[in-house]
Amino acid sequence: SSSSPARVARIPLARQPLQSPLCQPRRQPSGPPARTNLETTRRASGKASSSMASSDGASQLKAKDITAENFAPFGQVIAPTDDGKHFDESDAQLVLSGGVPRFYIMRLPRRGLSFKTIVHHAIVTQCLGSTQAEPWYMAVAAKDVETPSADNMHAFRIPPGVYIKLHCGTWHAGPLFDSADHLDFANLELSDTNVTDFNCFDFLGTPTEEYHILP
Repeated sequence: SSSSPARVARIPLARQPLQSPLCQPRRQPSGPPARTNLETTRRASGKASSSMASSDGASQLKAKDITAENFAPFGQVIAPTDDGKHFDESDAQLVLSGGVPRFYIMRLPRRGLSFKTIVHHAIVTQCLGSTQAEPWYMAVAAKDVETPSADNMHAFRIPPGVYIKLHCGTWHAGPLFDSADHLDFANLELSDTNVTDFNCFDFLGTPTEEYHILP
């Protein structure tokens, strides 16, 4: 016999900076969290989702090729422009007034296309782009999202030569890639972003504890 799905407890995220660059698990209620079939829950709530459940319990997010239009809710796409072009709204609109700007080349090891946490920086924009001829991936959610989930996250494929600017508060997991042992990324943020403005959401204890981006 069938039964209606259990109600999933949603825990609001307190948006305050962590004092460590490590992602800390959220406090969980006593007892095991309610579990239910994700697709059944989404159909019952009337919400559309671009994710699929995999056999290992991870939820799959299908990556979209990034464009200025589809990425606009989360940030800007910074593509090459001709020399001599004057500054306008298509250029990166930066917010760096909260501290000392830091521009550096960030070397990341290959971690695959799966993630179990997602972060946002509340007071600074962030610019990212690969310095090598390899595509990479990013999962994002809008800054007004309190509880990131398959219903509000989107995955993007960023091709070589394209950089992105994340709006203040945009949730992001990545850069992610599985094509090389490591990739180097140009990164513009503040000198203490990963200490005083590293706000992390851990999917531990939620109905889906891991997400995987499908290229």
